[in-house]
Amino acid sequence: MFKIILCITLSSAFCANTFVNCSENLNDEDDLFVPTYEWQVIKKGQKIPKGLHVRVNFETGVREAKILVEDDITDKTSAVVQVPDARNSNSEDEAPLKYSHQELKEALKNIKNDASPEEQAEKKFRSYEELKEDLSKLDVRPKTDGELLKELMLYHKVLTTTQEHQELIVSIIEDLEYLVHQIDNANDFVTLNGFADIIYPNLNSTNLDIKDGTLKLLGSSMQNNAKVQIHAFETGAIGTLLKVLALNSDETIKNRAIFALSGLMRRFPLAQRQFLDNAGLNVFGELLQESNNMKLLLKIVTLIHDLILEHDGALKDKSYLEKIEQYNAVNLRQKLQDQKWCPFLVTLLRNIVSIDVEDHDAVEKTLNTIISSRVCNMSGNVQLQTLISHLQSYYKNLAKVDDDEYFGHLLDLCQQAINVNLKRNVEL
Repeated sequence: MFKIILCITLSSAFCANTFVNCSENLNDEDDLFVPTYEWQVIKKGQKIPKGLHVRVNFETGVREAKILVEDDITDKTSAVVQVPDARNSNSEDEAPLKYSHQELKEALKNIKNDASPEEQAEKKFRSYEELKEDLSKLDVRPKTDGELLKELMLYHKVLTTTQEHQELIVSIIEDLEYLVHQIDNANDFVTLNGFADIIYPNLNSTNLDIKDGTLKLLGSSMQNNAKVQIHAFETGAIGTLLKVLALNSDETIKNRAIFALSGLMRRFPLAQRQFLDNAGLNVFGELLQESNNMKLLLKIVTLIHDLILEHDGALKDKSYLEKIEQYNAVNLRQKLQDQKWCPFLVTLLRNIVSIDVEDHDAVEKTLNTIISSRVCNMSGNVQLQTLISHLQSYYKNLAKVDDDEYFGHLLDLCQQAINVNLKRNVEL
């Protein structure tokens, strides 16, 4: 017969303190098994400490034990089973756990089985009805422009109580400017007292960004909007804007003020007349003499040209006599002649030609104003004659080498400037 030996390794590692702890817990020291690194027979009923290597001979029933060494752990040829020896442990933590029937039943319920792909999808995604119900609980209704206007104006009122938060005020003004491009929003802005609460106070601000944004807001609100134009007219916007032009040295602010004046006066002869009565042409004339900002100067002459054409167009419409009377009361062309605007325009044209003769857009706008205003006496103005002659030669050469019809158009404007002002000489 052959011997069958089962090697059993106790679960925890052995340490020197084990013997002390175990010995303290044993009631009878004579029953204590003292291990060594050699196999020793375990007597019947003898208690052994934890962490030993134990083997059993199933033929004889003899049990042997020794101290566990690394070679025993790594021995792949032995059948090693790690088993706890409950007899050797008096600790409550290592006592076998006992569960009631109800506890086992509840534990089994909580065991998670592998879900199918369909079940996983159902858990991951919600149904349309569930989403619909959740969304209905949220306030996702977009705010109307009217509600946004009210909120922005309220925020502005709160922020302007102190000198702080000026960047936020600029941001609010920008948002308002975006909204008032819509005619209905601009009308609501007026109804909500936007001019008194926002426009006029901010035009007196020392912060250039706030003032610039406010002028843009004012100009945008009046674009093609008669109701806002009338409100601005009635609340004194003409005088306020002329004051901004006259007293501010910043060119950006001046440009914005011209933009706002343009929005206020176009197709509104009563506002044009108030502009003239408040010495608006004098303010424009001083800018043409003193400013070197070409963008600003071209805005001025373009506005004057457009207002003259607007006047001429209204006179052709005989169906609206009241409008004709209002434009006749303005009589812008005569006012320009009375205030001797010819030198302003000639100086501007000379500066354009001397600085950049290839700035064809600036030349075109200035020639248009010279033609429409009829303020120059060509026969007595040698400087203007010289400029026009120079431009004629220049554009003739460009028209020959370039098929672009634009140069032919500019050449035609030069001739019109001569003809119109020669005709005026005859009338005088």
